[in-house]
Amino acid sequence: MQTYRIYFLLLALFMLGCSDDTGDLQNTKEDFPNVDANYSLLVQSNEVLSLINLDADAETIFLDPGISEFEGISFPSVTYRDGNEISIFNAQTDCSGRISLYDFKNDALQKTIVFDDLGNCDLIVRALAHSENTFYVGYEVPGGGAKETLYYIRIIDTSTSVAEFVDIELAKRPLQAVFSNNHVYILSEDIEDENKNALIVFDTGMGELVADINLGFDVQRLFKSDDENIIVSYPELHHIISSTTMAISATIRYGDGKEPGFGDSESSFYDDVGNLYYSMPTNFSGTSYPNIPAVYDFETNTAFLYYYENFLSEQEQLVEFEIGDTSMVSYDAKNNLILIGYQKSGDPGKGGLLRVRPIPNPAFIDNIDLNGVPFQMYTN
Repeated sequence: MQTYRIYFLLLALFMLGCSDDTGDLQNTKEDFPNVDANYSLLVQSNEVLSLINLDADAETIFLDPGISEFEGISFPSVTYRDGNEISIFNAQTDCSGRISLYDFKNDALQKTIVFDDLGNCDLIVRALAHSENTFYVGYEVPGGGAKETLYYIRIIDTSTSVAEFVDIELAKRPLQAVFSNNHVYILSEDIEDENKNALIVFDTGMGELVADINLGFDVQRLFKSDDENIIVSYPELHHIISSTTMAISATIRYGDGKEPGFGDSESSFYDDVGNLYYSMPTNFSGTSYPNIPAVYDFETNTAFLYYYENFLSEQEQLVEFEIGDTSMVSYDAKNNLILIGYQKSGDPGKGGLLRVRPIPNPAFIDNIDLNGVPFQMYTN
C-alpha cells in the first residue's frame, strides 16, 4: 500500500469546511507510541446490547476474557453518553421503564426503575441525559382530549435510598437532551407550528425552565463541545451556543458540497482536544459505502474523511473483513489510532473493529472480528 499516495489524496480531496487552513489535528505525530490500552465495546446483536472487552497496544489487539458488570439488555431506543458514562433507557413489560447507568472506566452498573407510578403503556421516552446522581427524561403521554399529547421532563434524583422525582410540563415535544454547566438543554419541536425547533433550557440550581430559544427549522442534533458549550447542528451549518449566556456565540456555514454531516450521526466521540469522531453519510458519492469514518476539527472547521477504498484493498473490504457499513468511530489516544466499528455485509448481526493510523500517515493496522456490531466504546 502506498501511504504517501493516500496522504495526498486525503489532503486534496477530503478536507471539507469553511476554513482555507488545512488544520492540524493533534493526532498527527510522526513518532507513534506503543502503549497497553483497554477497550470496552458495546455491541448490538439480535436486538441485544452486550459488552466486549479488548486488550491492545499499537500493534496487536485481542479479546479480554474477563467478566464485566454490564448485563446484556434489549437494544434501547434512547441513550445518552457523557465521558466514561452511558445511560440507557429500556421500556419494561409492565409499562414502567428502567435506566441503566454504566461507568465504562470503573465497570460499574446502576439500575433505576422509572415511570412505575404512571403505569401508562402509551408513554414514549424521547430524550435522556444525566449528571452525577440525577437523570433527566423527556417523555410524552396522551392527554385527556382527542389527539392531545402532553410533554414533560422528569428529573429523577437517585442520591437517596428511594429515587425521588418531579415532572415539569413542556410546551413542545422533547427530542434530545444534553447536560452542561448546571443546565439541561432540551432540543424540541413545536408540532403545532410546522415542527419548528426550539432549545428549552432547565436550570438545575433554580429547578425551573429559564429559556425557550427559537432555533428555526431542520435542526439535526445537539452536541456538547469540549469547553461545555452547546453545538446545534443543521445540514448546512452549526451554531455554538454559550452555556453561560445561552446566546449564539458563533455560526459556522459550510460551503455547498462541503457539509461535514456530523449532525446525522447518533454515535460520536470527542477526543481530549475537541475533535469529533463520527460516521458520515456519503449518499454513495465517491464510495460504495453509505457511511464512512470521519473526524471533524472544530478549531479549523475541517472534516477529515477516511474512505475505506483508500486504506484497504478490494479483497480486504469485500472478502476478508466483509465491510457493509460504518457503525461507530472512536480514538485510542494512547496509541494514536482511529478505531472504526463496522457491520458485516454478509451477516447484519456481526461486525468488526478496524484500527487505522490517522492523517498525515494514514495506514491500516489491524482488524478483529466481533460477535456483534459496535455501538459505543471507551478506551482506557
